[in-house]
Amino acid sequence: MNIIDKGINRFGKLIVASFFLMGIGLIAFLLTPLLYGLWGIDSDLPGVLVVILGLVLFLVGLILRKPTRTRRIIYIVLASILSLPILSAIVTTIIYLITGRPLGE
Repeated sequence: MNIIDKGINRFGKLIVASFFLMGIGLIAFLLTPLLYGLWGIDSDLPGVLVVILGLVLFLVGLILRKPTRTRRIIYIVLASILSLPILSAIVTTIIYLITGRPLGE
């Protein structure tokens, strides 16, 4: 049995996937100076959004593990609050695709 199978058996698939997603976001965030210096790619905001998405996925995994009622409400509120930056990124992307201009111009 390898490490990933042990983690899935202990924590569940969503929580293990959330750790991978947070790791990818953290790597994208930390590579921002290198990527921006070499190719002009700014990856700090997408990296932070991927980390936040991983945190939301982690909270969803905790909600599905059948906690008590008060903990479930707390997890749902935290997941909702953490989802707000992702929602604003989706809205600004849709506005950019429709108008062809960034939001605020």
